[in-house]
Amino acid sequence: MPRKKILSSLQREMLEKLPEQFEELAKHYLLTSDDLEFISQRRRSSNKLGFALSLCMMRYPGRTLKIDEIPPKALVEFIAEQLGLNYEDFLGYALRAETRREHQYLLMQKYGYKNFNDRYLKEMVRWLTPIAIENHKGIFLLQTLMHEMRYRKILLPSLLQIESMVSLSLSRAEKIIQQTVTSFLNKKNMQLLDDLLAFDVSVGQSIFSWLRQSESRPTSANMLVIMERLQTIKRLEISETISSRVSQIRMQQYSREGYRISISHLRQYEPKRRYTLIAITLLEIQKALIDDAITMHDRIIGSLMRRSQNRFHQTIQDGDKKAKELIRFFSRTSQLLIESRNNGANPWESIDLHIGWDSFLQSVQEATSLSEPIKQDHLAFIETHYVQMRKYTSRFLEEFDFKASAGGGDVMDAIRLLQELNSKNKRKLPEDAPVTFIPSRWKPFIYTEEGMDRRYYELCALSELKNRLRSGDIWIEGSKQYLDFDSYLMTRHSYSEMKSQNNLPIAVEIDFSRYLINRQKQLGESIDELSDMIKDGTIADVEFTQNGYSIKPYRTDGAPKEATNIIRYVANLLPRIKITDLLIEVDTWTKFSDQFTHLRSGMTSTDKKALFAAILSDGINLGHQKMADACADISVGRLRSASDWYIRDENYSSALAQITNHHHQTSLVKNWGDGTTSSSDGQRFPTGGTGDALGGYNAKYGTQPGVVFYTHISDQYSPFHTQIIHANARDATYVLDGLLYHESDLKIEEHYTDTAGFTDHVFALCHLLGFKFAPRIRDIADTKLFALEGVEVPEKFNNIITGSLKIKDMQQNWDDVLRLAASIKIGTASASLLIRKLASYPRQNRLALAIRDVGRIERTLFILEWLKNPSLRSRVQIGLNKGEARNSLARTVFFNRLGEVRDRTFENQLYRASGLNLIVAAIILWNTVYLEKAIEQAKKEIEIPDEFLKYFSPLGWEHINLTGDYVWRMEP
Repeated sequence: MPRKKILSSLQREMLEKLPEQFEELAKHYLLTSDDLEFISQRRRSSNKLGFALSLCMMRYPGRTLKIDEIPPKALVEFIAEQLGLNYEDFLGYALRAETRREHQYLLMQKYGYKNFNDRYLKEMVRWLTPIAIENHKGIFLLQTLMHEMRYRKILLPSLLQIESMVSLSLSRAEKIIQQTVTSFLNKKNMQLLDDLLAFDVSVGQSIFSWLRQSESRPTSANMLVIMERLQTIKRLEISETISSRVSQIRMQQYSREGYRISISHLRQYEPKRRYTLIAITLLEIQKALIDDAITMHDRIIGSLMRRSQNRFHQTIQDGDKKAKELIRFFSRTSQLLIESRNNGANPWESIDLHIGWDSFLQSVQEATSLSEPIKQDHLAFIETHYVQMRKYTSRFLEEFDFKASAGGGDVMDAIRLLQELNSKNKRKLPEDAPVTFIPSRWKPFIYTEEGMDRRYYELCALSELKNRLRSGDIWIEGSKQYLDFDSYLMTRHSYSEMKSQNNLPIAVEIDFSRYLINRQKQLGESIDELSDMIKDGTIADVEFTQNGYSIKPYRTDGAPKEATNIIRYVANLLPRIKITDLLIEVDTWTKFSDQFTHLRSGMTSTDKKALFAAILSDGINLGHQKMADACADISVGRLRSASDWYIRDENYSSALAQITNHHHQTSLVKNWGDGTTSSSDGQRFPTGGTGDALGGYNAKYGTQPGVVFYTHISDQYSPFHTQIIHANARDATYVLDGLLYHESDLKIEEHYTDTAGFTDHVFALCHLLGFKFAPRIRDIADTKLFALEGVEVPEKFNNIITGSLKIKDMQQNWDDVLRLAASIKIGTASASLLIRKLASYPRQNRLALAIRDVGRIERTLFILEWLKNPSLRSRVQIGLNKGEARNSLARTVFFNRLGEVRDRTFENQLYRASGLNLIVAAIILWNTVYLEKAIEQAKKEIEIPDEFLKYFSPLGWEHINLTGDYVWRMEP
């Protein structure tokens, strides 16, 4: 049987560990009345307890009690208590081996358990292989196999044997997948795939290498390159049926290897494996290229709009200057006319003599031009970019198979017309051209005295196509990000089944009537409570006026002077340490490095020095060559190999969870919070070099492009999730991603953001999924509040609660609202993707409106609570302050390359963000552990009141050496 290491040392330890927590003990080890009767047939107390323990061990974890094994005391006591016995009774159990064997035989006979043998080995490998075909992750397969063997009452062999069974199943699965894929390839396909690996003079590399590259700068030329790559793949005629026969997890596994492997190594692969890898990689590249083309079209339109706006604003500035000159000119002209009349002179001769008639006519023309309304919109300047866009748009519209729902039908009609005009080389629009899609803002530019302007019509259609692609009203077959909105949701059949079984993962009443009664009741009670507090004068820092209200800005008191002095004293006790030694020490506590497994084999790295160096390279923003130069015994080749094969986003997430979980178990963190609240904030980093192409522009940050690292941090200072977002994206889109998709043991209940982090959609979905959402809203007094039908609003609140929500839209779309929330919860699509599409929907979309109204209810309830509860304001401010302090540490760590993100691909930029967050999390954990030690040491010299502990922070870095040579002192 092939032997392959599946488990890391930490995973092996966790699987071999027996339960000790009460919840787990109660889940696995409760004895039934039949059990108790059978156990009571043993005579001595020690035999009764040992017999019961043997039974329980057979049930979970599914093996026999080993010779001389003493289970955890909590486990023995849990079972002993059910028998009316004591822990000490077990110590005298089965002094003779025969007793254990006899008990094991009796239990197997009574309960139907079976010893593992070759027959069951073959049976279970055969059962596991179809699952391995779908999913290659070793730990998942091993746990699945163990669960099934428990279900079948087959006693588990050793973990080494189970690993071997998983390894055998994986080996068989690989062969089946390769056979499946190559069955769709003929000899011509295979020859064409081999030809891709040959050097091609036209691109200066192999075609396969060229196809693996990406173009990030949004230009017409790059759009043409993307479409040429798509055509190259299409000409290979690889059957897309492969995608439906191979699971998505397996597709991702093969394509990731295909992206990374060198051409020379790929040529050496056995033919079936080589063709499978190339074919799957090309199919995944094809999907990525489709998404890249749509994203680039979106960015080109955005860039075009931005440049037109800049030109418009410049024209406004120039116009203001010209207008002042014209005002002075016409003031002078008017004075001449007045003087001419007073003196009885001919006014026209005076103008001609003192100003010049030609100058006067020219000034009138300039004034007329300035007053033209069409020049008061930036769209007036967009037409100048038409020729540049036409370089790719004709081919763009022909290249893709656009599909439309009812919401995109009008735009689709216009696209079909443009396709027809392009194919027939016609310029003039027909009189019956589709026009219902045209927004009112575009109409003055499209409708002219000569008829409809073709250029503006086409630009408008392309802009609206961008919007409909964003929302999902128009989609493309073969895309991943631009599909029909409904395809991202769980099927209606699955939803109906889960609903009928009362199994929807939703945190609110599923029945709309009961949900509505609950919200009406809560809203009414909140209004009444606020009314009473105003009457009694018990509201703190809020002043109500005839025009509304104002809130006194909250200021945190900070630490008392005495506490500050103590914190400074303790900080001086912290040992100085190099960042390399810090990472190694944190790894000895958490084994986070075991989460970085090989892309193909799934094994942990044996070259930990290179792995740590690759992680640090990401985290401090240092390139591989520079890092290799700073590490005397690590070559750039080793570093790149570690990065290519072990560094992936999911590995970073798992490693971060290991650090976060360890941090959560330390003692000091309980003084900062219980781990149930969190905040999130975006931190912008400028892009430079090749990274500029992926950077976005945001007027808030000036003219330099950049990206945003959006990070979630717990009240215990653990940064438990991070992701990259576009500089123009609103933070609110990504709030739920961090709350739902982190892998740590934190149970977040309440979450804080600043103004950029809130929208009504986020309020709604947080409530539906069981999170309390508490944003710090800028100018909160200007935020509109809404009443529900059936809730009485006192007259004195008419200037505060100014909106009214209709129940009808929510009621009619309630099932779709729940289906969307459930889809996000079970992960059929990411929360950020669906929120982004919701935000892109036209305003009349019923689902978007229904979710918005649910959010408005929750926003109103939140703001009422904000007014009543100063402790809520305090919690939010403190939570956000922790995130801002964490950002300062991150900025310090990310110091190389002037703090600029210069990676040219989104994937590598994401690794930078993940690496930075992992390093920051490691620093926070190390600081926390050593703060505990320093505090204990300081208590021998000075008094430290417990109430001062909450003022300590693990975000210091003065004692950590982040620069210099990086020496990895690994213990043998």
